[in-house]
Amino acid sequence: MAATYILGPLRLDAETDTLFRGGEPISLGHRAVALLRVLVEQRGIPVSKDALMDVAWAGLTVEESNLAVQIGALRRVFGDPKRTGSVVYL
Repeated sequence: MAATYILGPLRLDAETDTLFRGGEPISLGHRAVALLRVLVEQRGIPVSKDALMDVAWAGLTVEESNLAVQIGALRRVFGDPKRTGSVVYL
């Protein structure tokens, strides 16, 4: 059985790789969800840029800027810490 992770107001269903706010799914690409999942599963442990690239683009050669785009999408989902009252380091 896959885990469910609670991330402040968000919930990551690891079985379906779906991120929810409340009961509503959040539109987020599969690469961003894959990155979030590995970061959550490895919480407290540094994850290298190469490992993140392998998770999101296994077997593909892509520019590192693609990683920044996906991390940016995750940051937008988590929102401004001044408004949400929580800080998430991505």
